[in-house]
Amino acid sequence: MATIKEIAKIAKVSSATVSRVLNRDTTFRVPEETRQRVIEIARKLNYRRNEQSTKHVPESKELKIGLLIWCSEQMEYLDPYYLSIRHGIENECEKQGITISRVFRFTDEPNISIDARQLDGLIVIGNVHSEIIENSAGTPNVVSIDAVLGDDYDSVMFDSRKATRQALNHLLQLGHQKIGYIGGNSYFRTAEGRRYDTDARQQEFELILKQLGLFNPDSVFIGEWRAEAGYQLMKKALAGADKPTAFLIGSDPMAIAALKAISESGYTVPADIAIVSIDDIQLASFVTPSLTSIKVFVEEMGQTAVKLMVDRLKGRELPLHVTIPTKLMIRKSCGADV
Repeated sequence: MATIKEIAKIAKVSSATVSRVLNRDTTFRVPEETRQRVIEIARKLNYRRNEQSTKHVPESKELKIGLLIWCSEQMEYLDPYYLSIRHGIENECEKQGITISRVFRFTDEPNISIDARQLDGLIVIGNVHSEIIENSAGTPNVVSIDAVLGDDYDSVMFDSRKATRQALNHLLQLGHQKIGYIGGNSYFRTAEGRRYDTDARQQEFELILKQLGLFNPDSVFIGEWRAEAGYQLMKKALAGADKPTAFLIGSDPMAIAALKAISESGYTVPADIAIVSIDDIQLASFVTPSLTSIKVFVEEMGQTAVKLMVDRLKGRELPLHVTIPTKLMIRKSCGADV
């Protein structure tokens, strides 16, 4: 019998693309020619959804789960972090023979409606308040990624405070004392809309430097979690009289845009300004200079969420909260000898 990987190879697309086309994901934008090619190949190969079984979890063959994604489709495709989480979920669902049958998304419109009555489980991606789950139609098994919904639900996260410490300690060990921060505002999705708070990365950055007597509030620049904001905030930082010698930047897309702003302003990295960021997306090692970053194992977060879901559906009652480790990836932008 045909598999998604076989279809993907013939159609010359990714397994994730095949999965989303055959699962009729209406939020997935793909050229109509590609969609029809995938469907036609699947028909010729007599592909049937959920035909794959697994030796480890045979009862998962007919499972249907939903995804609740805290951001818009546009934001997901602009942010490799959330897109990689989704790829991890899709790849593990394929291995487990699980169908992603519904995708719910947040826009900035309030009162999102979640009808989970036909689902075996729901994977929540991003900062979503528990009240939205509690008020949904049906009460499926829930696993959250990148946020803790509450003690009753499984969760998968990385420790953003630890990642900040890793990045900041590296800059301090290199001798920097005038260190700036560029990042975004954190917010939760609630039934009424967005609820803002100071991001944990910024909190940890300020805490550490205050303890060392090195904190300068004028060296903290906050905007949206978008690449263009990284560019604009770095331009603003470089216009100041007392410029930091190094920056911790909260995400790789913002850091890559900041590199452009530094170059345009006549400075060089790392000779004039050292940069360390958080994410370690694939592009980080290809920009010039290559970006020192804290690696977050994002696809593994998505895979782990599916495994927790399957385990919970097999009868586990105790909620589990899994923290995925991070790793410092030293490259050229920090000025260390590599």
